[in-house]
Amino acid sequence: MIANESEIRFWLTNILTEENLDDFSVNILGNAAKGEGYAGDIVFVSLDSAESQKEYHLVLKCSKQNKTFRETTPVKESFTNEIYVYDRVFPVFTQFQLKNQIENPFDSVPKYYGKFMNENIEVLVFDDVKNAGYSLWNKKNPLTRKHINMIVEEYSKFHAVSFAMQDQHPEQFEELSSGLQEVFKMFLKSNGLDGMFMKCIDEVSDLLKGDLDDNILSTWKNFKSQIDYIFYDMCKEPDVKKVIIHGDCWNNNYMFKYATDKQILPVEVAILDWQTSNHSSPIIDLSYFLFACISKEDIEDLDEILQLYHKSLTSHLSRMGADSNLLYPKDTFLQDWKKYSRFGAALSSLVFKVSATESEEVIDFTEATENGGNGSTAFSYDVKDKASYKNRARHVVNFSNIGSFLFITESSLNR
Repeated sequence: MIANESEIRFWLTNILTEENLDDFSVNILGNAAKGEGYAGDIVFVSLDSAESQKEYHLVLKCSKQNKTFRETTPVKESFTNEIYVYDRVFPVFTQFQLKNQIENPFDSVPKYYGKFMNENIEVLVFDDVKNAGYSLWNKKNPLTRKHINMIVEEYSKFHAVSFAMQDQHPEQFEELSSGLQEVFKMFLKSNGLDGMFMKCIDEVSDLLKGDLDDNILSTWKNFKSQIDYIFYDMCKEPDVKKVIIHGDCWNNNYMFKYATDKQILPVEVAILDWQTSNHSSPIIDLSYFLFACISKEDIEDLDEILQLYHKSLTSHLSRMGADSNLLYPKDTFLQDWKKYSRFGAALSSLVFKVSATESEEVIDFTEATENGGNGSTAFSYDVKDKASYKNRARHVVNFSNIGSFLFITESSLNR
């Protein structure tokens, strides 16, 4: 059940203490579409206050209150993890960048006002960036190269802060990163999602029969045998270079502001949904994002995109007084891509399905749980728009045949 006006007013009264709003009314403007939030609901509100000239257009991210769902799914953990990122990680990162006088810091997240928590619900409140001209990209379409480059550079800035802090303030960074929870793995274990990923890999393979060579599809299907390793064990090696990652890098978690109303030239991005943020290889973010969002034309230019990431990372590390040749050399980065990019490849199988799904096809996660199912059940539907499904998947599956997602040319290593 989505909150009513009195509940929302109570939450905001507790959260907006620094805004000096003693008397205000709440206007509920709407909710996010069905299926947009797995563990929670999104409510859009505006505030009216006689004593303030400031307009407030807010987004409330509210956890599911259904008791059965909360007992069987890591709802609380996902929300407390995101709260930790906004309450602890971002302020520390911001202070570190200010101390280093970074002119173009990583700050591509919505303004966060605070949270409300009790034993039954967690609520985070943000500025509604739609009111500032930001918009979502159509999830059915891959991002353009301009969008890809913008986000790759944002991730490089975000990851650079971790690398620099580990070098200059190792104890502080260790304490900060240790507060993150492995929410993605919790979802896998509690909801049977590892099996669901295997089903999605099969679905994609079946869709592409006749479109791609059988050997290519066989290579793709081999990911099923690697799922446990990829999702649970791959990044546990002691020599893994780790940073704080975003962890949920698909189309719907980015909102863009454009130079014009034609959605051609993005000038700013807001990165959303930090519930699965964790301490892991930066390749987890990069591979998830690229394979989930890239077009056929741009995947063929992957070398250049990877070069852009590392060049930007190097630049931002240098501005923070750190040396990428010591902290994350290019050859180490590219070797890491070879090792860990299969994460994004495996995860993309689900993203293709969700991206092609129409709103009326979505199964409510809470209802699925109430009826004895789980998260895997909620994704067990047949996508009607199979053309979109195939178009999003074909070039990534085809790319898997080129070294099983290990495609790095010798020229990349030598640049």
